[in-house]
Amino acid sequence: MNIFNYDGGIMRAINKFTDCMLLSILFLICCIPVFTIGTAASSLYHTAYKVLRSDRGYIFRDYVESFRDNFKQTVPVWLLTLALGAVLAADWNIMLQFARNENFLSILTAILIIGMSVLLAWTAYLFPYMARFENTRRQSMKNAILMVVAHLPMTIVMLALMVAAAFLFYMAPPLILFLPAVYAWIQSFILERIFRRYMTEEERAREEEREQERGN
Repeated sequence: MNIFNYDGGIMRAINKFTDCMLLSILFLICCIPVFTIGTAASSLYHTAYKVLRSDRGYIFRDYVESFRDNFKQTVPVWLLTLALGAVLAADWNIMLQFARNENFLSILTAILIIGMSVLLAWTAYLFPYMARFENTRRQSMKNAILMVVAHLPMTIVMLALMVAAAFLFYMAPPLILFLPAVYAWIQSFILERIFRRYMTEEERAREEEREQERGN
């Protein structure tokens, strides 16, 4: 058996490695304008699920198509998310500068940490959800926050995944060339089990058919 055959283990690993790097670089480039970060995150999840996990399509083509299709839908939602994050960050800064009572400081700290955690969890569901489902912005935002609560154990797991990714980047910054794609790839194993519960029978059947084709 030729281990360097295109369908062999080594070549598949090399292909996945290069796909992760290309997808991560595309994501980082598309994040540069800042206001497109939400669209970039949505396209990252879409491409990681479709290409990295399901072995369908091509990294560059699918990412660009998803970015183009989701741009108008995701930008306003991201700007709202960014504004909420800015408010929480400003509150944190004000708290550190002006709070004098230690007990009061502890209460405020706990409230702000919970608020930041909820915001991060919400975005962890929101942009992948917008990549996978066609819905209004308002309904997408509502469904995402409902999922945060309804699937709390998985929400905690995803927050832990975020912390782990941030820690790895802090310890080894060059990993930024791979972490976004790998993070989205791992995230898809959590989210797709949740998303399937909200799919129609036709959508579930289509997903099962794709999985069977991938297994053959």
